Amino acid sequence: MKMRVICYSKKKKMEGFCEAIASAQGCRWDKLPLAYPCDKERLTIFAATVPNDDLRRMVAEMTKERSANVAFLIDGAEGSAKEYVEAAQSAGANVIDLVHYVKCGKISFLDKMSSEEKSAAVKWTEDVIAAMK
Repeated sequence: MKMRVICYSKKKKMEGFCEAIASAQGCRWDKLPLAYPCDKERLTIFAATVPNDDLRRMVAEMTKERSANVAFLIDGAEGSAKEYVEAAQSAGANVIDLVHYVKCGKISFLDKMSSEEKSAAVKWTEDVIAAMK
C-alpha cells in the first residue's frame, strides 16, 4: 500500500513514533521540509506536536489527489486535532476518525519511547488501515 508518515515535530519521541509506524508498515517517513510532495498516497499519517501552523497549511491542501485517506497522531491535549481534521476534510481528503494522542515531554529524559507506547502506535496504525474506505 502506498503510505506515508509525515513528522511535524522536533521532538525525538515523535520521530520515534514515525520510525516505528513506518518500519511496521514498510513505508517511508519524512519531516519538514518534505523530500518530495504527497501524490496519490493511499494513506498519509501526520505525526505532529500542536499547535502547528505548518501542519495547518499542509492539511488544508490535502485533496483526494494527494492522499485518499488522512490520519493524525498528535502530541497534545485530547481534542486538539479538531481544527486539523476539519481543514483536511474541507480540502477533500477522507479523514480517519481515530486520532491517536500521545504525550511527549519537554524534558530530555522523557524523550524515550516505551515499548507499550510503540506497540500502541503500531496497533493504532493497523486500526486506521482497517477503517479506510
